[in-house]
This record gives sequence, C-alpha cells and structure tokens, in this order.
Amino acid sequence: MDKGLEDKNREKAEKIDTIKEKNLIPDDDFDYERKRFEDEEKAYERYQKELEEYNERKEQERKDYEKQLDNEKIELVKLKSGVIDESDIIKEEAPEVIKLSKKEWIKNFWWHNNIIIILVVFAIAVVSYITYDSLSRVKPDIKVMMTVNNGLVNRTEEVADYFERFCPDINGDGEVNVQILSAPLTEDTDDYVQIQKYQEVYLANMQTGEIIFILTDDKTDADIYSDNESDNLLSDVSADFADNEFVTNKGLSLKGDYIEDVFKYHTNYPQDIYLGMRVPIKTLKDSKDDMKKNYNKAYEIFKSMAEDIKKNTKQADKPAEQ
Repeated sequence: MDKGLEDKNREKAEKIDTIKEKNLIPDDDFDYERKRFEDEEKAYERYQKELEEYNERKEQERKDYEKQLDNEKIELVKLKSGVIDESDIIKEEAPEVIKLSKKEWIKNFWWHNNIIIILVVFAIAVVSYITYDSLSRVKPDIKVMMTVNNGLVNRTEEVADYFERFCPDINGDGEVNVQILSAPLTEDTDDYVQIQKYQEVYLANMQTGEIIFILTDDKTDADIYSDNESDNLLSDVSADFADNEFVTNKGLSLKGDYIEDVFKYHTNYPQDIYLGMRVPIKTLKDSKDDMKKNYNKAYEIFKSMAEDIKKNTKQADKPAEQ
C-alpha cells in the first residue's frame, strides 16, 4: 500500500479516536463512521491488489510476446537458410474464404473488370464483322474496267452475264462471278467532281494486276493508246486473230446484231466499243509474273468471246476487212 495513503489513514483513525474520547459524537454515529472508514480502507486495499495483479499480468504478457517474436525470428532464419523445412512455430494462416452468391459474384466481377469486358466485347464484335464480311462478300473471278460513257453503263449486268459464259471458276469458290467497274475516261460531262471520282477508281485499280480487261470506245482518253507499241497500255493481239475481222489493234469489237441481243441494247447501240487487254507490267501491288498469269487466263476468255461473236454475228453486220 502507498506510504502516504497509510499515513493519511492513520491520521484519520487517530482523529476518530480523539473525537470518541472527547465524546464529540454519539457512540452510534462513531461506530458507523468507524465501520465506513474500515470498509473504504478494505476497498482501497482490494483495488491496490487488483492493480498490482493487472500490472504483473500485462508485464508477463509483454515478456511472453517478446519471447515469441524472438523464437519466430530464429525459426524464420532457419527456414530461409534451409536448416529446417517446416516450423511448428510459424504457421501460414489461410485467408478466410468469403462465399458470395451468384448475383454478388457477377456484380463483383463486373466491378473489377468492366473496362476489360467492354474492350473484349468490342474487339470480338469488330473481328466478327470483318470475318462475316470477308466470308459473305462475293469475290469476283475477274474484274472488267468500263471506261466508256454511253448507254452501256446501264447494261453492266448484261455485260457481266456475257463474260460469265466464258469465264471459268478462277478463284475456286464454286461460282463464276464477273464484276464490272465503271470509270468513264471521257470529257462528255462538266461534272468535274464526278470526273475526279472516276479517275480515282480507274487509277486505284490500275495499281493492281487483277484487272486485264478494259472496255473502251472512240471517246476514251487517247492516253490508253499510243503509236509506240512499247508505251501502249493495251496489248495488240490482232496478229493472233488474223482470220477474225472483229479483232483489231484496239481489241475485240463489240458490235453487230448478236452483241446487241446479248446486251439487250438495240436502240442507238454504240458501234465503237472495244474489249482490250492490258499489257502485263509490274504494278504497286503485283509483280509482272503475277499479272502475266492473270493475262493468260483472260486471254482464253478473250479468245472464246472472239470466236463466239464471229460465229453468231450476221455477215451484214461484220466489219469490213481492213
């Protein structure tokens, strides 16, 4: 017990005894005060004892904890150095597994991954569209560039149908498809925006070796033809068809009653339309050899068409021998 408190209690007891000796308070009150004093003194002694026990217990807990830390440090060093493989002191506590409902799991997953999910869905949609577009798009076996600016531009379906009679399944998709590209190279219009658009279509396709056939007429840009054979865009195959009056240095002449019936174009049908073939060259996209392969395939189609027109055109509609 605290020494100062003992002195204070002693003084208080002495005062009580003095009061009793002098008969300052009645005996009953004195006994009550005496008992209250003794109860307070006992309560204080209990408090002091409990406080001492608490302090001793906390001190022991501190020492035990420090000892535990020291032991764990030693065990950790042993584990890292390979002296022991397992430790009874250091235990790995598995994290508590929180079980989520299906709805909570979906909500939690979306919260942490919504940006990634959106990007993945967008990428899948783009790839799916590109794949579908590539698979569903009909790839033509050949392409024909139409540079004329007359009523034949309204008969592209009939023109394609005629080509398809003689065109094999070049791309091996089980179908024969011929695409007609219209890009008039004439000055019959004042619509310069439209002229520029046609020129862009024409020039873009001339950068590849896919297009061999070109439909021309007498109004087609003179740059297609040249007096110098080496500069000529179109191949002169007239020597290969010396017995066919429909083949000239400009190509295969598409004229006469038969071709008018084929194209379903009788009134004011232009009689100056020619089917020419490009001279194989190296383009931006394809090599000269690749274009030569395309040329050889087109040549067979050209040959079949020339024979068909010669055979079916009436004698009166055949061009005069030059």
